[in-house]
Amino acid sequence: MSIVAIIASPRKKGNTSTIVQAMIEGAKENGKEVKEYYLNTLSNAKGCQACMGCKTAGACVLKDDHAEILKAIRDAEGVILSTPTYFGEANGQFRLLQDRFYSFLGPDFVPNIAAGKKLAIVVSCGGGADGARAMADKIEGAAAGMLKFVPVGKIVLVGANPPDTASKDAAVLAEAKAIGKKF
Repeated sequence: MSIVAIIASPRKKGNTSTIVQAMIEGAKENGKEVKEYYLNTLSNAKGCQACMGCKTAGACVLKDDHAEILKAIRDAEGVILSTPTYFGEANGQFRLLQDRFYSFLGPDFVPNIAAGKKLAIVVSCGGGADGARAMADKIEGAAAGMLKFVPVGKIVLVGANPPDTASKDAAVLAEAKAIGKKF
């Protein structure tokens, strides 16, 4: 697989997912294979346990549903990270996985994952545009700064309280598809 799409929204047909699906469509039109992970469907998913096992093993040692996703990200050439905002933050499903990205850093905090993976970010929110943009920048900054991923695009959809807002916004869907074609 070449692209991993992480969808943290609990809705499979909500705004976050709709935008990611447009990115996936663009990536597939560009000849990429895409593996989607809906974090809300995981039945055994834990956050980082601070066991430090990854610092000697070179990868996370927890054996839960996140293990497959972490391996897929490690093997991928590109990653789409997406989350809705809840109370001004990334939702819990996203944060559990994001904390496990700690395993992509060696004991010296040098990445033990290949640099240069392409990265796209999707954040949706019902309000608080400034906070949502700052959160998207923070997610992108951590992946680019600490893991050396290369950003190819970012979409922050505000005013997205009805779950079909994105599906009615042709400009956002076109932008998402164009970002997907950058993979």
